[in-house]
Amino acid sequence: MSEPALSCGNCRQPMQRLALPGHYGRRVELDLCPRCHLVWFDQTETARLTGVGLLELIGAMAGTQSLPHETLHDTARCPRCSAGLKTVHNRSRWGSSLQLECRNRHGAFQSFAQFLQEKGLLRPMSRVDRARLVEQRGHVDCVNCGGAIGRDDEECRFCRSVPALLDVARLARALDPEGVLEPQAVHGATAERTAMQCAACGAALPPQQSLACAQCGATLAISRLAQAHDSVAALGPALRAHAHKPAPEVIKRRLDALDADLPRRRELAAQWQAEAQEARHGRSFDWEQWATWWPFDTNPLRAVLIALAIWFIWWFW
Repeated sequence: MSEPALSCGNCRQPMQRLALPGHYGRRVELDLCPRCHLVWFDQTETARLTGVGLLELIGAMAGTQSLPHETLHDTARCPRCSAGLKTVHNRSRWGSSLQLECRNRHGAFQSFAQFLQEKGLLRPMSRVDRARLVEQRGHVDCVNCGGAIGRDDEECRFCRSVPALLDVARLARALDPEGVLEPQAVHGATAERTAMQCAACGAALPPQQSLACAQCGATLAISRLAQAHDSVAALGPALRAHAHKPAPEVIKRRLDALDADLPRRRELAAQWQAEAQEARHGRSFDWEQWATWWPFDTNPLRAVLIALAIWFIWWFW
């Protein structure tokens, strides 16, 4: 039975409890604040999310961006113990990211944009990107809260997020890390979007290019989280079917990877076993060092010690 939803440490309102698909058929529970556009992670829930779970989480994020944004206050607290929060700078293969961590290590808050940045799904918005989006829509959508960013705004007026674009092609790969859905449905999406650089392969695009990259066919990056979710939502049924019953070639690929890693796992297991035995029994007895105290030739000191030992045993027996 899942625990009740927590209250947000920023706006003090109940957060939305999400039970998302995780690896090995387990459910991963997260708490999301629709007003503050924050997600609370107790431990390492993001690493345990499957592609379907990540897709559902992004859908839940997109669904909250129609609500007014609640500014993040300096008095924000941990929703579990009400302790203060500290800013933590994390490093990943995609670069740096931020989170607000409980000082008692109960978990951490991340904004939607910070979560997407940590996953490597955002890229900075260039001046050309902004000019094209402003020309089409009159404004730029904030990928974090969904608010409108003006032509000259350096950050979102509502949540202070830096304008960024969501890499739809990379999102599709994150949902399908094993590459079982080929070709990717997102490559053939027809939703309107524009950018001057392909977010998938980095190829330069002419000003008239839109919808898809001429080099690799990938859908271009966009700034609206709901539009990005709609572009990859078509992958959901196939991902669920794959999670329920993986294809034979995928199972073979997994087994081959395990076989290749088996020697390292055996070596590691032997090392752990040796360390456990040493901790259980202590250090092995050094007979060579003990023999130096008891040589086989005649020694008066040895005779006295043996006599004292015999007397001690006889007296206290």
